[in-house]
Amino acid sequence: MLSKALAILETEEQRNELSEIYERNIKTFYSVAFSKLHNRQDSEDAIQEAFLAVAENPAVFFSISANKRVSYINVIIRNVSCKIWYKKHKLYENETELDDVADEQMSAEDIVISECMCEQALKFIDTLPETSKAALFLKLDLGLKSDDIAKALGISEEAVKKRVARALTQMKQYMEGMKNE
Repeated sequence: MLSKALAILETEEQRNELSEIYERNIKTFYSVAFSKLHNRQDSEDAIQEAFLAVAENPAVFFSISANKRVSYINVIIRNVSCKIWYKKHKLYENETELDDVADEQMSAEDIVISECMCEQALKFIDTLPETSKAALFLKLDLGLKSDDIAKALGISEEAVKKRVARALTQMKQYMEGMKNE
C-alpha cells in the first residue's frame, strides 16, 4: 500500500522515515479512516491517498517537527476519508461565499478571549465540520501556510482561506457569546 508513496520520495532517508511512521501507526491511521468510512477497502484507499499526498509534497511534511508528523497525517487521512464518503454518498460540501478575509486579520488574541474560556473553545472546535477542523488544525497548530494546507488537503488555496476564516469567525462569535453570558 505504501510503495507508491515511497517511490515518489527522493531520498532513502525520507523513504525510511515515512515507512517507519506508517509501520508504527498503521492501526491508528486505519482507525481514523474507518471511523469515517465504515468500510475496510475505502479506509485502505484513504490511507494510501493520504500517504501519496504527503509524498507529493515532502518539503512541507519534513519541515514539520517530528512529534507532529503523525497528527499531520491523521488530519490528511480524515480529510481524504470525508472526501471519499461525500463522493460515495454524492454529498458535496456547501461552500458559502465570504468577504475576502486575509489570514492575518484573525489573531489568536481575537479568538481566545481568556484562558478560562479555552476549554469552551476546544469544545466548540469539536463541533465544527471535519473539513473546517482539518484546515484550522493545520493552520493554527502546525502553522502551515494556506498553499501548503491546500496541497495537503487537495483543495484550492481559496477554499482553505474560506474554511479557516469561517471557522475563526464562528469561534469568535461563540466566544463573544460566552463572554456576554
